[in-house]
Amino acid sequence: MIKNSKKHFPPQDRLWIIAGILFLLLVFWFLSIRIASGRSFAWDAPTMLFVHKYSAPWLDQLMLLITYTGSELTAIIFTGTLLWLYHHREMVYFWGAAASFLGAISVNSLVKIIFARPRPLVFLPVTVARTLSFPSGHTVAAVSLYGYLAYLLWKKGVRGWAMLLAGWIIPVGISRIYLGMHYPSDVIGGLALGGIWLLGVVFWISKPKSNQVGSRCCSEVN
Repeated sequence: MIKNSKKHFPPQDRLWIIAGILFLLLVFWFLSIRIASGRSFAWDAPTMLFVHKYSAPWLDQLMLLITYTGSELTAIIFTGTLLWLYHHREMVYFWGAAASFLGAISVNSLVKIIFARPRPLVFLPVTVARTLSFPSGHTVAAVSLYGYLAYLLWKKGVRGWAMLLAGWIIPVGISRIYLGMHYPSDVIGGLALGGIWLLGVVFWISKPKSNQVGSRCCSEVN
């Protein structure tokens, strides 16, 4: 259970969350302005070709396995997380998990439609996708789910697993580039969008309740 840890961040930590959101908004704005105008990034195709030159049959299978952890597997883990949190009556974190994952993938679907960026054709992709490219949905899903789980584990004091889960987001993004499914800018956009949404949810669920603030003020006066 997570009840033995504080749900609320001190004010200085909440300021860091706001700073993180603003930085990621700036990154996403920079990417989206160029993509909306129909221009590409000079480093997109060269980066894809650099990653692709290491392709091998065994690596194809490994990358397909890694990319699976950012697609169908996320739904399974998400469902298991909700059941566990509900069973332990951790309702704040329950709704936080729902808002983080479901909200992020919903917003991602809307953003894909808005920008309507076609999939890259730099080389023959290992697998086929029929959806749009920007931002990377697998990356958004990984950030919103594994990032949220990392947040919960960190609060519980399980720092090693928290860092492992947070770090796993990077291989998911790399797998999308390797498989030829996304430009690097799509993955960066997914990291930014997923990060904005995740930090927003964390900021929301860590907000002190007004009655808690009032009781604390009264205790200080007494």
